[in-house]
Parts: sequence; structure tokens; C-alpha cells
Amino acid sequence: MKKLFKIAAITAALTTASIAQASDTIGFVDPSYLLQNHPVAIDAAQKFDKFMREGRDKFADEDKKLAEENKALTAERDKLESDAKKLQAEQAKVEASLKKKSAALEKDAPRLRSREIQARQNAIEAEYKKFQNKVAAIQKREAEFGKKAEAFQKKADAFQEKLNKAQQEAGGMDPQTVQKQVVEEINATIKEVAKSKGYTLVFPPSVALYAEDESKDITEKVLDALKAKHPEIKIEQPAAKANEAKPATEAKPEEAKK
Repeated sequence: MKKLFKIAAITAALTTASIAQASDTIGFVDPSYLLQNHPVAIDAAQKFDKFMREGRDKFADEDKKLAEENKALTAERDKLESDAKKLQAEQAKVEASLKKKSAALEKDAPRLRSREIQARQNAIEAEYKKFQNKVAAIQKREAEFGKKAEAFQKKADAFQEKLNKAQQEAGGMDPQTVQKQVVEEINATIKEVAKSKGYTLVFPPSVALYAEDESKDITEKVLDALKAKHPEIKIEQPAAKANEAKPATEAKPEEAKK
């Protein structure tokens, strides 16, 4: 199952190891496991998957068009970045060339006629202007790309809002609402179970370098308590594979008689 929520959201019930005192009784909870197995989170994910399967035809065309546009914009962005890097490299060469030609003109000017000086100045200015035109062109492309990207983001956001609305109308929940409920219930339930077990501190297992008593891990007890709070939710279990239905060590009738 995909990870739907950030582990960092579970903070209220978990503290840091640095403040543990000798008198504290410590328990452990795996917040990532609880986030992924909370009945509300699983139910919401299953409903959303079902909604997407049933609404695939309804939203497929728009989703495909957005994916194609995103691919095209990505390619355009990559080309723009590549051209910008090339222009940056060219800039160093142009600046060196202009500096060299300006120094040469300054050195040769006393021996040149005015029209020769003007011709060389015009050549220097033309080289500079040519490069500036390239800079202006890529800046224009960047501005145009920015408008395209902004317009695409608006379409993508509108499509996501459409999906969210359709999902809610189909009986689903808003992802942010689900996450808020899940996190709040996990934090509250960790406190409840920890207090019932007499633990004054609760850490995630990753903090512990060694734990002699595995029973101090109350993750499953917290999950059971969460499930008990939602008896109305019936989680769809994945179908067992055919080759897993029968134990590999099952004895044949003939062997059992021996």
C-alpha cells in the first residue's frame, strides 16, 4: 500500500530520547506502521482506488491530455535549461573577445584613421549586440514558458479539485481531512494505551539500539485500539494466492497412514 501520510505528523505522543530519566518507564510505537494501517486511512485508500477504477473512462481523456502536456512542458524546460547553459558558456567567450578587441583598438588607435577606428568600434558593438539579442531571445522563451507552466498548473489543480469533489460525492473523504483525523486519533490512542500500560515515555523503535523486552512495543495494541474505534469499517483483505492456500508440509493420505 502506498504511503499516504508523512511520518513526521505523529509528534504529540512521541518524545525524544534525550529527555528520558532513570525513573521513566519506556514503551515503543512504530508511527509509520500505524499511519499505513489505520482503518480510516486504509478505507479511504480503498474507496479512492475503487473510485478511480470506476471513473477511469470518465476522467481518462483529461488525465491523458494533462500527462501529455506535462511531458511536452518537461521537454521544453529541459531544452530551455540546456540552451541557457550554452549561452552562459558563450557569454564568457564573448566577454573575452570584446575585452581583447577593445584593448587592441585602444592600443592601435593613435596609428589609425578615424574611419578605421569607427569601423572597429562598429564591429565590437555588433558582436556585443548579437550576443545581447540571444540573451533577449532566451529571456523571452523563459517568460513564455513561465506562462505555459502557470496555465498548466491551474489546469492540473482544477482537475485534482474535480477528482476530489467527485470522490466526495461518491462517498469518499478529502485526503487532508483523512490525514487530520488519522494523525489525531493515533496520537490520542498512543497516549491511552501507554497510560494503561504504565509507560511514561513512548519512542519510535528506531530510537532504541537495544530492547530486551519486546512486549514494550505497543504498536499492535495501539492498532487494535484504533480498529475498535471504527467497527463500522470493514477492510477488504487481498485474496490469497492459490499456491498459498494449502501448507507445503501437508501430508498426503497415504503418508498419514504410515
